[in-house]
Amino acid sequence: MLKRSFTMLIIAVPFLAFGGFKFLHTSRFALHAQVAHGVVVSASHRGDGQYRTFEGYPNVVTFTDSYGKEHTTTIYYGQPGHYQPGTPIKLLYKQHDPAGTARDGNPRQLWGLSSGFLLAGALWLCGMFWLRAHGD
Repeated sequence: MLKRSFTMLIIAVPFLAFGGFKFLHTSRFALHAQVAHGVVVSASHRGDGQYRTFEGYPNVVTFTDSYGKEHTTTIYYGQPGHYQPGTPIKLLYKQHDPAGTARDGNPRQLWGLSSGFLLAGALWLCGMFWLRAHGD
């Protein structure tokens, strides 16, 4: 029983560590980011074609920064057809490199990865405590 609960702890720690790191990274980005409203110009239903370096399904977005300068960037999504062309979206970006740092401002897109890893780690940790309390 102790061996199983220790194994569950060993599994939980990397999930919690990675989720915590991504949460802090995203928090720092969101706190210092500028907000813009963009429009999806094109959305691909096919992946980027590079299996070994697959980034996702690209959507090309145009937006205007806080100085009135227009930018075009590509945002990648894990699923095809996330947005249709012409769809307005909220973007977050850093002022020093608007096109290079632009990210979808949708909370699910911003926080989904870190939340998923934190949840998985928490479930493994709960399983460890449950196993220790109830035995085999």
